[in-house]
Amino acid sequence: MKAVCVWLSLFCGLLALSCAGRIYPPIALTNRTNTIYPEPRPENCRLTILTSPPSEPHESFAHIISYAGSAEMAEKMESLIKAKACEEGAEAIILLPLQKVDHVNTDSIYPDWVTVGQYSDQGQRFQHWQDKRYSVAQRAIALVRKREPVAAENK
Repeated sequence: MKAVCVWLSLFCGLLALSCAGRIYPPIALTNRTNTIYPEPRPENCRLTILTSPPSEPHESFAHIISYAGSAEMAEKMESLIKAKACEEGAEAIILLPLQKVDHVNTDSIYPDWVTVGQYSDQGQRFQHWQDKRYSVAQRAIALVRKREPVAAENK
């Protein structure tokens, strides 16, 4: 009986250790923030990464969030965000800095030009899913060019 307990304890210990050091591959998720549903674009579409306010009027329609197990995966996270943005139909994104997932404070991650003016509603806190397996996160705001409403024809 004592031998069975020793083997069972050893087996459980090895099982716990095998899961502890695992680094999970990056993932990307989309959170819709508007009722705009642009047509999907090809996977490697031409996508503008904005570092300043856009020259043309744009509308925000989604947040794209990427999670990874370590900061060394930042390049893969960015490529997942770009692929997801193309899949969702974005023409441009505002790519926010990489953050540790321990404590996410969205008040300070947005550039000044996002928290005032046309995109001011994007600088507020928003719900996000957090998985403790991932230690870093990167966010992006997906944008499309503002289109003029099509006037209905009079009959």
